[in-house]
Amino acid sequence: MGELPPDDLRPDDQPSPGLPHGSPPDLPPEELPRVLVMEDDPSVRSLLHTLLDAEGYDVVTASDGLSGLVQATARPPSLVLLDIMMPDLGGMRVLQELRADPVLFDVPVIVVTGRVEAVPQLEADLGDEFVFVKPFGVSELLARVAVLTGKGSPS
Repeated sequence: MGELPPDDLRPDDQPSPGLPHGSPPDLPPEELPRVLVMEDDPSVRSLLHTLLDAEGYDVVTASDGLSGLVQATARPPSLVLLDIMMPDLGGMRVLQELRADPVLFDVPVIVVTGRVEAVPQLEADLGDEFVFVKPFGVSELLARVAVLTGKGSPS
């Protein structure tokens, strides 16, 4: 059996192969909570993929808003982690498109942004528990993801 390439060598926009670390061996990936990470920065995207994969999520990534929307439409995620500043289609427009879609309108979205000036408006629109500023606290983000996907309880 061949070895899997490291996460950073896998093509973007592809689900992780096999079962995520820590998931029950008899649970196929399609039954795990699916998290769609839309992030243009390869290092942040890889970090989020690795962290979520280790927590037992079916993780899919997109390097821009347009490909992320295509993936969300093809197979709706349990949760979206969304960057604001992305090529092609920015995060605010992606959020509008998700909210306007009859299937995706209620998918929880966590915004992960480096745009500090956008935070007050995002928190007003989404709630402060849905906005994380880069650099963000990993344990806090993972706890929020767990609550929103049903894998954890609110703290």
